[in-house]
Amino acid sequence: MRKLLWLLFSLLIVSCGELNIPAPTATTISSLSPVPTMLLPTLIREIEFETRSGTSYTLDWSPDGKTLAVASGFEITLLSHDLNTTYAVLKPARGALAVTWSPDQSRFATVNGYQNPTVKLWDWDSANSQLTLAQEIQAGSDQYGVFWSPDGKLLATLADDDRSVFQLWDAKTWKELHKYELPYANPLRTLSWSTDSSTLYGAGEARGQLFVFSLNVNDGSVQELANLPVAGAAVFAFSPDAKKLAVADAQGVVRILDRVSGERLTGFKSVDQPVDLAWNPNGATLAILDYKTTLQLWDVSE
Repeated sequence: MRKLLWLLFSLLIVSCGELNIPAPTATTISSLSPVPTMLLPTLIREIEFETRSGTSYTLDWSPDGKTLAVASGFEITLLSHDLNTTYAVLKPARGALAVTWSPDQSRFATVNGYQNPTVKLWDWDSANSQLTLAQEIQAGSDQYGVFWSPDGKLLATLADDDRSVFQLWDAKTWKELHKYELPYANPLRTLSWSTDSSTLYGAGEARGQLFVFSLNVNDGSVQELANLPVAGAAVFAFSPDAKKLAVADAQGVVRILDRVSGERLTGFKSVDQPVDLAWNPNGATLAILDYKTTLQLWDVSE
């Protein structure tokens, strides 16, 4: 069903690494038991923006935290950090279902989902708000997510909609370095990098639960960090310091959890159909995107 939805939308838009998966060590998260140790988050701003499809899919903060990029299929909307200003509406050829900034903010990488096995690299002229296609990578399989490492050396892509398949690309040569096939089904279409670019965080289903896990990109080892009910998270994001984990269920109930203990620090109701959320690099604000183009900004500072 998920692939069918991507196919319908797509019709509108003209060396494998060895894994070392240890025994489960995940923290069970009691997501329904409130342990409020943070102030209640406050809604800073909510907007609705127009898109050609009437839908939206992914978002990504610029590394300096000043601009938010929202991919909505046909276009990429660039918004100010407070959502008060629309800087540009970009229309890359054949659109973008997912977008990521390069660390120096001079490039974007995009992917297009079902029946689109290509990763595109775009030069970004911020002075003139123009995109120029720089390179296309033939990835060999459909691409559902794209995430640039903080050190700029690697690009990670999510290469399957049913299984957690991660591809790592050398950002100098654009050759595939590794392809990791992990034992987690129905992956959430969000990955997060650690600040030192050594670890990727993902989430997927196994053994009747949803696991948030880490992948060491240097040795291929996997560690399960937390487990929730399968319906407990539709999207997730780690705080910039990786000490807190934000998860939103399909109804938009957001919980912010302590990554180590699994304790619920705080929670709130957000958008109705969350498709992505992202923590600003400042660690104080959280952006949450709805499938029907509602975008919220929340103050989640201590």
